[in-house]
Amino acid sequence: SLTINCVLRDASYALDSTCWYRKKSGSTNEESISKGGRYVETVNSGSKSFSMRINDLTVEDSGTFRCGVCTVMSLIFTITEYC
Repeated sequence: SLTINCVLRDASYALDSTCWYRKKSGSTNEESISKGGRYVETVNSGSKSFSMRINDLTVEDSGTFRCGVCTVMSLIFTITEYC
């Protein structure tokens, strides 16, 4: 399994609605990752952090990951990137 950790650096955002995206190598498109199944999210509101654990990894799971907070206007606040 792989765990991707994110820390919210802007305290004005709440962790009510987190978003995860992956861009596969060589692709220009990002795909949204749906939570559940192999994708298990843990939120720690006290430390303003959240993480995504991906179980049973395959080659198809490779790529650049982005995590952020979905705002009421459906904009993404990018926190960090993982490859």
